[in-house]
Amino acid sequence: MELRQLRYFAAVCETLHYGKAAQKLHMAEQPLSFQIKKLEEELGYKLFERTTRSVSITPAGQALLSKVTDAFRSLEQGVEQGRRIAEGKNARIKIVYNSMTINMVIPHIIQQFKLKYPDIDILLTEKNSPQLENAVMNEQADIGIIALYWDDFDGLCHKIIFEEDSVAAIPKSWDISKRRIHSLAELKDLPFIAYSQEARKKSFDAFNAVCHLTGFSPKIVQEAESDIAALGLVAAGLGIALVPDGYRDIFSSAVSYHVLKKPRVPLKVALIWKENHLSETARNLIAIANDCKFDA
Repeated sequence: MELRQLRYFAAVCETLHYGKAAQKLHMAEQPLSFQIKKLEEELGYKLFERTTRSVSITPAGQALLSKVTDAFRSLEQGVEQGRRIAEGKNARIKIVYNSMTINMVIPHIIQQFKLKYPDIDILLTEKNSPQLENAVMNEQADIGIIALYWDDFDGLCHKIIFEEDSVAAIPKSWDISKRRIHSLAELKDLPFIAYSQEARKKSFDAFNAVCHLTGFSPKIVQEAESDIAALGLVAAGLGIALVPDGYRDIFSSAVSYHVLKKPRVPLKVALIWKENHLSETARNLIAIANDCKFDA
């Protein structure tokens, strides 16, 4: 059984006339009649009752017609959906992100993307950095949006779209918070709150590396999985944390924020994706993110 035979069958059902069906199909009547007969032989039952004056559909033919009609409708929808996906107009995009990006870039990107492509479904899932990279590598997500202090993407393609300085968050209850702190070295003898080694190992390693480059080993007294958690611990007076500048309004009654210049500790936001696993929809999202203006 071939798809064209089912199209011939549907045309005869619509017209109930072999000659008119043949005209509609741009073919001669004899080949059409031959193909219908061949289809009946393959199926093992008659589809039409045909006399010299009329053509009627058999009950078996009527049952087949309902399924063929549904199949053609689904096929047409699939073809149209494929075309729209190829043009980036109608699809679903799966995005994974880590917590730091939600108040830095994601609202801007998603708003602009939805304005241009309102028919596309967006599925956003928050993950910690290792989980995020694994999801992209294993093709469980189309795009990752990640904030990081490193440039090691483990073989994934990437594009930096935003960068901002980190600030030292110091408990206001500490005397040192009253001073202007510009250098990380000024804090070397104080306790620090670092990112969790388990959930954010690369961030943990990057923090240790920048401290060692400054000439000291940090005294880490607490670990936190998120910036909000770290700031909560700072507000409780447990230690100092390095966080993105965009967080400086959080816990502002209990936390003092200081921009570090020696060394400058930039936090980068990047889009990451797997090579050869980039749909047209994902390409469009990258283009929009690249054009977005983020507040530094």
